[in-house]
This record gives sequence, structure tokens and C-alpha cells, in this order.
Amino acid sequence: MEIFDWAKEIERIYEELIEKTKNENLAEIQTLKEEQEKILGRSMEQKQTIVNNTLKVLSEKVNKEIESFESKLNYLIDELKNNYDIKKPELTNLLLKKIGLDFYGK
Repeated sequence: MEIFDWAKEIERIYEELIEKTKNENLAEIQTLKEEQEKILGRSMEQKQTIVNNTLKVLSEKVNKEIESFESKLNYLIDELKNNYDIKKPELTNLLLKKIGLDFYGK
């Protein structure tokens, strides 16, 4: 009977070792998983920061270009108005001549 008791004890110890190893491996796997999640989280944060900074820079550039375009457009509109005001009498006289309403014969 001692042989059977001895075999049962070896079997119990074997099962305990397997269970202990399994638990240790699961804990190690969980630790590695958590570390990888932290690394992935930091990486995603860094990428998000880069994207946000890039969008900010692009937005600033676009806004500057819009301001520049508006400034140039306003300048050209003012130039067009000034040129029209300067040429208005001349254009009016030319138009009156073309339609035959030039009564003064200038």
C-alpha cells in the first residue's frame, strides 16, 4: 500500500506543480499584456499629439493664406473702384457717343 500512497503523493505534487506553473504563466502573460497595452496607449497618445500639432500648423497656414487672399482681393477691389471713378467721365462720354446721345459734340 505504501507504493500506492507514494504514487498518489507524486501525482498530487505533479498536479500542484502544473497548477502553480499555469498560474505563474497566466500572471506573466497578464503582466506582459498590461505592459503592451501601456506601450500601445503611449504610442497612440504620441501619434494623436503629432496629428493634432500638424492640424494646428496646417490650420494656421490656411488662415494666413485666407487673410492674405482677402487682403489682396480687397486691394484689387479698391483699385478697380478707383480706376472706375477716374475713368467714369471718360467712359460716360464714350458711351454717349456710341449710342448717339452726344449733344455737346466734344
